[in-house]
Amino acid sequence: MIGGEAWRQAIAKAEILLSEGEAAEDISGIADSVSAFNVALKLAPRAEAPLEWAKTQSRLSAALRALGARVDDPAMLHAAMAACDHALEVYRRDRTPQDWARTVALLGAAQVVLGERNSDPAWLNAALNSYQLATGVYTREATPNDWARMQRNCGAVLSLQGERTGDTAALREAVEHYRAALEEYTRQESPIDVAVTQSNLGQALRVLGERDGDRALLEQAAAACRAALAVYVREVTPLEWAMASTNLANALTALDEPGSVGAAIAIYREAIAALDGPARLQQRAIARYNLKRAEQRLEVLHRPPNDPRQ
Repeated sequence: MIGGEAWRQAIAKAEILLSEGEAAEDISGIADSVSAFNVALKLAPRAEAPLEWAKTQSRLSAALRALGARVDDPAMLHAAMAACDHALEVYRRDRTPQDWARTVALLGAAQVVLGERNSDPAWLNAALNSYQLATGVYTREATPNDWARMQRNCGAVLSLQGERTGDTAALREAVEHYRAALEEYTRQESPIDVAVTQSNLGQALRVLGERDGDRALLEQAAAACRAALAVYVREVTPLEWAMASTNLANALTALDEPGSVGAAIAIYREAIAALDGPARLQQRAIARYNLKRAEQRLEVLHRPPNDPRQ
């Protein structure tokens, strides 16, 4: 049977597989969701059910991007963008604004992953443009949560650009976007969104503080990370807790005082213990590298001023 109830059941199944796969970091589950969305796509041919076809393409894009990011497959990321392009052949800003904006934002998400993977500023610029386009529909007055999400996404892209190119203007703009998102999330009393944004803000402030040699910014970075850790609980959200903890330790290390560096070392060790399992190999390796650097720096800071090794 084409369309109707069969399609609704198929896409509902695919959504569950994607949600559960992402929550559990289960690559096979996410791969199953891609297959399920493709099944749903066959049940909604464009000629007979264009809106259902477009929705399926849009959601297929999310699954392909989630899978492509985890298995490091650029072909899947390009397929995710192609699925968005297909959906946007049907969705129009003037006729289906919410669906259009949601798909443009999904396009931006795939562009970010590709730009980060390839260190390609063109893809990051494209992602920033996609998120900014989406805010034409996702206004603060009409859809405050979506608006805040686009602000945070813009901040993430600008932060990546600033970190990779040394562009402090991009980092400052990222901080502005994060603070705008934070203001709205605080108003909405959305603690998890506040925590995510505070952790990201802390990262951007730390990099900017290091570049500018600005201690006040580094202290603000540490405060933002502590605000995130006031929400995250290690037993409930171990990855998020560990990443926010690592961001805090990075900021404390950058303050470059024996007390702050010593505190950072203890935090790194706790974060590494929480980053267990093969799925956290990269994050664990980065935390261990930063721990080693902090231990070496603390040794230097404890040397007497006249030590020839200074």
